[in-house]
Amino acid sequence: MDSGEGTPADQTRHAPLPLVAAAQARCSTRCVPGLPAPETPRLDDASEPRHRPWADLPADILGVVVGRLALVEDRARLRSVCHAWRAAARLHRRLPPPLPLLVLSDFSFSSFRAEGTVTGARLRVPLPGSETAGAGSVVRCVGSFEGWLVGVEADQSRDIGDHRCFLMNAFSQDVVRLPAPSAATDSVDTQSKSLSLPIANSSGVMNCVTNTAHRAMSFRKVALSSSPESGTGCVVAAISMAKDTTELALWRPGMESWCVCYGSCVGKFIDVIFCRGKLYMFSSSELTEDLFSFELSEGDNGGLMVSRVERRHMEMPGVTEGYYQNWSIVEWRGKLLVVATYTGGAEVWQRIVEVRVFEASLSTEPVRFTEIKSLDGDCIFISPCSCKSFRSCQYDGVGGDLIYFIDGYLSADKNARPFDKLVYNVKDGTMAPFAADIPEDKLQAPDGMLMHPTWLFLPE
Repeated sequence: MDSGEGTPADQTRHAPLPLVAAAQARCSTRCVPGLPAPETPRLDDASEPRHRPWADLPADILGVVVGRLALVEDRARLRSVCHAWRAAARLHRRLPPPLPLLVLSDFSFSSFRAEGTVTGARLRVPLPGSETAGAGSVVRCVGSFEGWLVGVEADQSRDIGDHRCFLMNAFSQDVVRLPAPSAATDSVDTQSKSLSLPIANSSGVMNCVTNTAHRAMSFRKVALSSSPESGTGCVVAAISMAKDTTELALWRPGMESWCVCYGSCVGKFIDVIFCRGKLYMFSSSELTEDLFSFELSEGDNGGLMVSRVERRHMEMPGVTEGYYQNWSIVEWRGKLLVVATYTGGAEVWQRIVEVRVFEASLSTEPVRFTEIKSLDGDCIFISPCSCKSFRSCQYDGVGGDLIYFIDGYLSADKNARPFDKLVYNVKDGTMAPFAADIPEDKLQAPDGMLMHPTWLFLPE
C-alpha cells in the first residue's frame, strides 16, 4: 500500500507500534544471512548485561503479541520486522480476522478500531498501472469480498456506461479482468442468445441474453458468491442502472460476456445478495416491493444461465407518513436481515431519523418480516456497495449489537444528499455520529459527484 495523506494527528497516532519499531532497529543485522551472530553474553561478564536480540523472542510470546493486533496493518508491520517474526506469526493461524477497512473514493482507506471509531484517510490501495483511469475517466469501487475489490471505469465525457470492470486483491495486487460492461459498437452480435423465462408466482417475463454487443451498462453494486480464488465457483452478480433501466448482469470465470437479465417486471433496484447458496434481488415499483430469487445453471461452453426466476411478494411494515424508507440487505448467521432506514425532517437534506431491523422468513409466502431488537452481540457494517455482519465478541473493546452506517443513495446526481455517518444501537434505539475524521472530499469524485465508500473484510 502507498503512503497517503493524513493529518499530523493521524500520522502520530498510527506510527508503527513502539515494540515493532524497536525490534526493526535491533533485528536489522540479526536477520541478515551471512552476518556473524552477536556474541552471547556470559553470566560472569562484569560489563553491563546485554539484551537478547529481538529475533530470539520465544514464539509463544510473539503469539500473545499477534493475538492482540486487531488491525491488518499492525499485523503486517509485525511480520515485516524480520524473518524470525514472520515465521513465528505464521504459527498462530487461529486468529480472528482483522477488523474491517473502509475504502474511500481515491482508494485510500480508514481502519475500524476496537473503540468503535475509524481513523482518518491514511494509506492508499494502489491500482495496478493497467487499471488506472485515463484522461476524462474515473475508477470507482462498486463492491468487495474477502480482500477483493470490484472496480469499474466509466468515461465521464460520454454517456455509454462503464467500459471496464475488474476484480483486484487489495494486498496481493492480483487482478481478474471481467468483460466490458458496455460494448463499443451498436452492432448486433450474430452469436448472441436470448431466453425469455416466465417468472414463477407472477405474470411477468424475465429476458436473459448472452454474447450481446449492443448493451450499455453502468454498475452500481456488485456482489460475489465466493472468492475469485475459488475459480468457477465464484459467481459475480452486478446491478446496472443506466438510462433509467435496471438490469442484472451475471458472470463467472470462463465466460467471455455477461449474461444480462432485464424486464418490465424489474422496477427500481434496491439490493442484491447471495444467501444460503441462492441469489436474491430486491426491487420496488410504484406500488410494491418485491423479492426475486434466481436459480442458476450451466450454460453453453461452461457459461452461466438463469434457469428459474421466482417473484416473492412481501409483507413489509408500514412507513410513517412523511418518511422515506431505504433498505440494506445483509446475511446474518444464515438468516436474511433487512435494515430499514427512515429519512425525514424539515432540513434541506433529510437525514436518517429512525432505524429498524427485520428478519425475513423466506419459508413463507408472502415473505414475512419480524422486527428484532438484538444481534446476539454481533455488529453490522453498512455502505452502499457492501453490507456484512461481524462477530464482535472475538475482539476486546468492540461493542456489540451495533450497526455502523456510511450510507447514501446509489445516485449519479451531483446534488444528491451527503452520506449518513452514524452508529445505531439495536437494543436501545439510540444513534450517535460516526467517522467524523473522514474528510468529505474523500467521499467525492474529482467532479464533485458522490462516490461510494466500501467496507472491506479480510479473511486473514
